[in-house]
Amino acid sequence: MRVPHGEHREARVGATSRRFLIDATMARCGGGHTFAVNVVPNLARLAPEDRFRLMVRSSRIADSIPALPNVSVDLFPEAGLRERFRFTFLEAPQLAADWGADLYYSIAEYAPLRAPCPVIASCQNLNVFDIRKDWGPYQQFRLRLLRMLAQLSAWRCDRIHFPSETAAKAMGDRLGLPAFRRAPILHGIDLARWRPRKGSCPHGRPYILSVSSIYRYKNFVRLIEAYAELARRRAGIPDLVIIGDDQDPEHSSAMEQARRATGPLASRIHILGEVAYADMPRYYAGASLFVFPSYFESFGFPLLEAMASEVPLVASDIPVFREVAGDAAFYADPFLSDSMATAMEQALYREGAAEALVKRGRERVRSFTWDRSAARLLALFRAVIAERAAREPEGAGVPGWIAEREPAPLALPTTARRDALAP
Repeated sequence: MRVPHGEHREARVGATSRRFLIDATMARCGGGHTFAVNVVPNLARLAPEDRFRLMVRSSRIADSIPALPNVSVDLFPEAGLRERFRFTFLEAPQLAADWGADLYYSIAEYAPLRAPCPVIASCQNLNVFDIRKDWGPYQQFRLRLLRMLAQLSAWRCDRIHFPSETAAKAMGDRLGLPAFRRAPILHGIDLARWRPRKGSCPHGRPYILSVSSIYRYKNFVRLIEAYAELARRRAGIPDLVIIGDDQDPEHSSAMEQARRATGPLASRIHILGEVAYADMPRYYAGASLFVFPSYFESFGFPLLEAMASEVPLVASDIPVFREVAGDAAFYADPFLSDSMATAMEQALYREGAAEALVKRGRERVRSFTWDRSAARLLALFRAVIAERAAREPEGAGVPGWIAEREPAPLALPTTARRDALAP
């Protein structure tokens, strides 16, 4: 049920149920939104005896959570970054105590520094580690502050959930986390939602598609340059359609400059901005090729969406993309427009290439399900609660911080079987 903040109501569940407080107040769009609206319902279905309380500031997320008897949603007002951090570090711990939460899970890098229960944070946003010399003083200061807060949170958490093995290694090393506190759990996808369907094409001509929130590391300027290079090699290429909410006005301005610099080709390059999530399957289904040019990612939902939509795929040659897409993509150096143009050319024009990529993608994406992700996440929740209970004497009050010695290895199930998740 969705209720405004201050009017929280409990669902009816068993007396032995656990209470999981899930904080998505930092999630607004992109991967955080996709993760929240998919994993929470699956967690609730896997553990009908437990309670799940979801805190959000996005009405889009709140409206996307189906009505389930053991899920409630608190919709908080929109707020600036300062207010959101004040909530996370000062108000959320008291809320967790008042509700009697057995575990606090943050869908962000930030979590309370003191809490009355075990805490897990989800480290998915690589932005805080991408501090470049060419960025202005304000952006550098902002990212350094965010990185410091993420590091403080990580040191206080029982575990950090990473969306891939690559992210667990790269981000875990930068956070200074010991290996046993890193929990890599791959994301999933709802295959039925993205299955290709016949219908009207949302664009009047054949097109190459790229989808992601606009940040400079998404590398869209390089994609536009690669598209222009491809146009010089091949006549009559499909249009280029770029979809994504604007999170970096400076980079979106550079994208527009790059588009205009292509001259007559500019009319074939379409930067659409944000498109409703419900409309995205149609854009994927109508695409001749999907290109993901980003050079800095922790996972990459669009890779799964493209494979599930049976669209041939070109991606940047970075470790996490190879971890996710495997042999279902042609790879290119994200810093060389010529390399990207060549990969696009091969996928579009080499005989049998598109069909082979689609077939490999169809097979590979089947292993990425939200049931599996939720089962492994739920097992992590339960293991962390058990570890804390074994460490803390009953009635000890507010638990102490993480033990310095390494706990026993955590065994996570690889399927969504309920019996494998029993306490």
